[in-house]
Amino acid sequence: MADTEKRLETESDIAKSNFLARMSHEMRTPLNAIIGMCTIAQTATDIDRINDCLIKINEASVHLLGMINDVLDLAKIEAGNFELTNAEFNLTKMLRKTADTLKFNLDAKRQKLVLDFDAGLPETIIADQQRLAQVLDNLLANAVKFTPPEGTVTFSVKKICEEGTICTLEIKVTDTGIGIPENAIKKLFTIFEQGDGSMARKYQGAGMGLMIASNIVRLMGGEIRVESEPGKGSAFSFEISLAQGIREPKEERTFEMHGNVPFVELEPKFAGKYLLLAEDVEINREIVLSLLEDTGIIIDCAENGLRALEKYREDPMKYNLILMDVHMPEMDGYEATRQIRALENELNAGSGESNSRRAGNSCHIPIIAMTANIFKDDVKNCLAAGMTDHLGKPIDLEQLMKVLDKFLLKKA
Repeated sequence: MADTEKRLETESDIAKSNFLARMSHEMRTPLNAIIGMCTIAQTATDIDRINDCLIKINEASVHLLGMINDVLDLAKIEAGNFELTNAEFNLTKMLRKTADTLKFNLDAKRQKLVLDFDAGLPETIIADQQRLAQVLDNLLANAVKFTPPEGTVTFSVKKICEEGTICTLEIKVTDTGIGIPENAIKKLFTIFEQGDGSMARKYQGAGMGLMIASNIVRLMGGEIRVESEPGKGSAFSFEISLAQGIREPKEERTFEMHGNVPFVELEPKFAGKYLLLAEDVEINREIVLSLLEDTGIIIDCAENGLRALEKYREDPMKYNLILMDVHMPEMDGYEATRQIRALENELNAGSGESNSRRAGNSCHIPIIAMTANIFKDDVKNCLAAGMTDHLGKPIDLEQLMKVLDKFLLKKA
């Protein structure tokens, strides 16, 4: 028994060591691209060369962010703190959006993607959209990665049964790729392991994705199954039972065509609105100012929580919304929010006079946390301090716009 335990411990240590080596390589590779392309762009004079560098910097940054998110997910899984957040969303729209992210890699390898979505799928379901999309993205990306040029990947979603408001879906990703040996399949969902070391070296990857995907599906009440044979492709599938949502009218969006490329028109719809940005890092302030420069919103900046409190105290009725960083010198975002809420209580208990640009006569400004602290407990701490909502860093423009729409365009 002692020899067996010692052998297992040694195998575990070797697996962890190999995992850390892979992680070091996987993270340094995009970081090298970012640093290298920045150096090239700084010395380049040709605008096309600079733009090419920026495109590659963006691609490497997105890849690195994905790696960091996987490491954080892995840490939450090991600590037993990995949880789902369920909400209603459009199922088919999410499925197609996930498939669309593969287009570049599919085109590069001249592969064919077959979408086989059941016509009877519910329009909306209640689940954790981000986590379900994460599972699908991992399975599809692996299928593309391990399928040779001109191969085929099939993405199938079927409704198996329906009982009341609950429907059971079967989701399956099949490829014509290299396949997986039987003795390697059991390692696919094991932490710190990869199915085949030689394949890992050839195709890259840190070996976290399937393990995380497996845990997400298990939390949704399912189990990922694998059918594979070397040289004959693989099929990954799982079944999950989810509540169907309530069909609601969809908000119309205006599109314009520039050549053959559609885009959502950005209008100065926040003209006349005032925003207070509390952020101590100059480059982060610059990013927000640049992202919102065409929206018409007027932005004042505060370098720390104390200055944000002072600006708010000078004219409590001036601002329509505050974006509040959490970790700042002088006074952090939590304390600044608590003091702003205390000041609001004093004002609301006073004469009731208001010249607010916000609707209504009471003083209660939306305060949105804008922070790299993205764990569930971090969000709870923000809400407990009196903040209204939470945005994670790096800032996603689409999510930022949704928050601004929600709080600046709401009807009185």
